[in-house]
Amino acid sequence: MSDVPAATVVQDGKLSGNAPKGPAGAGRSPYKRKLSNYMLDKKLQLRYVLLVTILSGMIAGSLGYLIYQQRHTASASIESDLAALTANDSSLADFQHQVAAQMESEDRSLVYKMVGVGLGLVVILSGYLVLMTHKVAGPLFKVSMYFDRMAEGRLGNVTALRRGDMLQDFFGNFREMHEAVRTRLQSDLITMESAAVALRTKAGSDAKLAEALDTMDKHVTQRKKQLL
Repeated sequence: MSDVPAATVVQDGKLSGNAPKGPAGAGRSPYKRKLSNYMLDKKLQLRYVLLVTILSGMIAGSLGYLIYQQRHTASASIESDLAALTANDSSLADFQHQVAAQMESEDRSLVYKMVGVGLGLVVILSGYLVLMTHKVAGPLFKVSMYFDRMAEGRLGNVTALRRGDMLQDFFGNFREMHEAVRTRLQSDLITMESAAVALRTKAGSDAKLAEALDTMDKHVTQRKKQLL
């Protein structure tokens, strides 16, 4: 029994800091980041992703077409010059066909490479834009969530944005406004409590006033819960 650490029972049956603890992270499932976590506002984010995808695809396609045209023109010029040089020598016809076939194969290979590079560019830019729009959509989503809570009368503390999120100044202004509303509500609750205490001492046997004060107490208690 001497190996068992002492533990003091406190309120609600909880143990103090001397109680033995389980291994770190026991009972917790690891948090997994999903693609849906980055798409908080699909309408906003997909609009810009689609726009960038189309623009990058057009730019990559145009540049690829120009490069292919230059390469194809150069290959056609070489074939024409080679045909003119071997026109009087039939023994070089096979060599001419081999050169033409090789250049045609290289042209097709160039097309495949440009298509691959273009698709890779589109994917990289789209993925990067998803991350960047997430850093904007995240703060907007958070502000809208706090607006919904305010509409329900809930004025709990506002947590800060994550490091790297955009709209830090905007969110800072919103947080100051939210805190001002919260502070004003706290001041109003203190005033109502003081008024209720003063009126209760003078209520005496006035049943209606006592009932009204009880209703006020319930209202104050409910508003205090909304500050949590």
